[in-house]
Amino acid sequence: MSNSFTFPEGMTPYTHHRGRPLYRVQGVETMAAGSSHMNFLHSGEATRGGVNQGALLRAGEWIGSGTFRNSLFLEPWAQMTSVRDLNLVIEFAGALRVRITRVSRGQGAELLHETTLQSASRTRHVISLGSPGDYPESTRLFWHIESAGVGAQLFDASYCAGVAPRQDCRLAVLMRTFGRTADVKALLQRFIDAAADEPFHAELLRHMHFLVLDTTPGSETAWDDEWLCALNVDVHFGPNLGGGGNAGHLIKLFNEACDASDAPPTEVLILDDDLSMSMETLARYFMFVAYRAQECLTSLPVLMKSRPTVVWEDGGFWGRLNFHEAGDFSRKRNLFPNLLKHGLTLDNFEKVDQFSPLNTCEYATFIFFGLSAKSLRKLGYPVAFFLRGDDIEMSLRAQEAGLQMITNPNLAAWHEPAHSYGQEYMAILHGIIINLRYGEHDAGFYARYFEDRMHEHASIDDEVGLTLYRDILLELLNTKSQVLTDDFQQHYLTKLKTLSAHRMTRLPDVDREALERRAREEKTLLVPFVYPGYHSQVRKFRNVVLINHPLRSYREVPPMPIAAKVSLMAEYGQLMMRLTEEFDTIVTHWRARLAETGGETFWQRIRDRYAGQTRQLATWRRPNAIAAADATQVSHDAQAGAAADAATAKLVNRLRGAALSHEQSHQSLAANDTREAGSDMADSEVDVAELPMDFDAEFYLVLNPDVMKSGMSAKTHYLKFGHLEGRRYRV
Repeated sequence: MSNSFTFPEGMTPYTHHRGRPLYRVQGVETMAAGSSHMNFLHSGEATRGGVNQGALLRAGEWIGSGTFRNSLFLEPWAQMTSVRDLNLVIEFAGALRVRITRVSRGQGAELLHETTLQSASRTRHVISLGSPGDYPESTRLFWHIESAGVGAQLFDASYCAGVAPRQDCRLAVLMRTFGRTADVKALLQRFIDAAADEPFHAELLRHMHFLVLDTTPGSETAWDDEWLCALNVDVHFGPNLGGGGNAGHLIKLFNEACDASDAPPTEVLILDDDLSMSMETLARYFMFVAYRAQECLTSLPVLMKSRPTVVWEDGGFWGRLNFHEAGDFSRKRNLFPNLLKHGLTLDNFEKVDQFSPLNTCEYATFIFFGLSAKSLRKLGYPVAFFLRGDDIEMSLRAQEAGLQMITNPNLAAWHEPAHSYGQEYMAILHGIIINLRYGEHDAGFYARYFEDRMHEHASIDDEVGLTLYRDILLELLNTKSQVLTDDFQQHYLTKLKTLSAHRMTRLPDVDREALERRAREEKTLLVPFVYPGYHSQVRKFRNVVLINHPLRSYREVPPMPIAAKVSLMAEYGQLMMRLTEEFDTIVTHWRARLAETGGETFWQRIRDRYAGQTRQLATWRRPNAIAAADATQVSHDAQAGAAADAATAKLVNRLRGAALSHEQSHQSLAANDTREAGSDMADSEVDVAELPMDFDAEFYLVLNPDVMKSGMSAKTHYLKFGHLEGRRYRV
């Protein structure tokens, strides 16, 4: 990368309380994803307008955070961070009653704190919650706020730490895309919009740098949008090397930029190009790693886009901790991962506490894969899998290196799982290669697996399925295969084109359900398209139909000529015999290739090979992050910054104002305050009618000597800063 990283020094506190800075670790989640009950419990219309815009609580109305997205799950903070002083900061106006409750798994709810607050103007109140480590194991906290009297407005409710985070925390967010350029840009736009509305998010974006590798043909002009100047972004264009290939290529570009930088990122987060997540999740992750006290690899619960209250995975174990294929519990691996919380539904609140224990897993997905830059350097690169298994292999490598892996339940993302013949080909081929490296099975285990697949697909005349597993056997036995070589993507591009010819017909759920009902009536056998099971009585059915449930599609299986079937099964049997006879050679071969493609030398060759096809498309820098940067780093072509139009200038000013407002409104007027005396405002410039009725200016200066020393009037300071900081104004 030609441009250096740009990060500010230090972090602006969220607010101050009794002379101490407080740093927000978790704010409210308001992103509309899934059912509304995943964010808040509420009565009437209590959440209209959103909490950040000031939720109006009329008489008798209430709002609560005891949900999946707004509970505070304590275990990641208690076990993995240095936070030992936790506080809840309520920003409100009017009269309200606050209750804070804890729930520990297997125990009833316990009320921790209850208080009634009242203020005629917008103000903040701080409630101390002590240390996360003081609570019972597997605890989550939540608040319940109701109007007291005629009503109130709730502007914010944030959990804050009373100790400063690591001030040099710098996060690089790595994103790669093929065909989903618009989705990646939409996610970046979501972050920008959130920062424009929330100064805390704007502050954190100053400490993040986004790196995008776009391999979508024709995307070269897609990154000219000047709204991207609201972020620190570098965009490269390159050849399509698949999910794992593009990840490895991008990490290589990232490492080169780090080597050339005086202040490289300290943290790395890899994101998929097809995920949906909020800026609040990104902010929570940043603060978590800023306080992290020990090295770990972090992922999050992944839910389905099509069924947004259903968990797809919460980390997993690669073949361990299950009993499929008569595997030995926790010792020998099987070919299939055990997805944690797979299928868990969050349509109500009964299962929220299943996220309370700290979830330590064996592998994490590249949908969201976060670790320190130091740990990434230690692990190396993803292996050169086109799709499926690259994140699993890197996770297993991390486990071997002693790097603890967790999923953080305070975070969440939505992603749509999919499966096809091409993905099945890669999943099984790569799964076997991974098992050959990390598993303990002998040749008989793999031979039995392929034999079972042969009987399944042959019993229903599924020639496509038989051919797919035969081709996997051929590739495993081929020592000259392009898989895990410098030409790896060529093999997949050819294979995937062939498999894509076997199309399935998509149906809406209502039509698919009707089809399945009719099938039972018409003696049609419906079976899963990949693992149909063995059917000895298949001739009793008029038709056989394969169903791909994740994609809601189907394909009819035509009868297979007996001669073709016998010939294909004979070839299949010969390959299984070779697999058994040549097993030791196969293991040695694939282990060596796997090790090589996860290393620096391999990815340097890839970098050199595609240097002519890889070029930088855009470089954007946030306005408040470019003061020390060279002018050529302002825009995507070193000149576009000067050509920003009126709309862009308006956005820049808005972001500058948000960041400035955040810094000014929460900055402490300590004895070493550096403000110039001439910057103070006179009382005539503020609306003194907004002062509380019992405001005592003399006592305010006595109670706050730093204000007296600054020379600012008591009334001006309180209205601009003091009421937000919760300062006392009377004895």
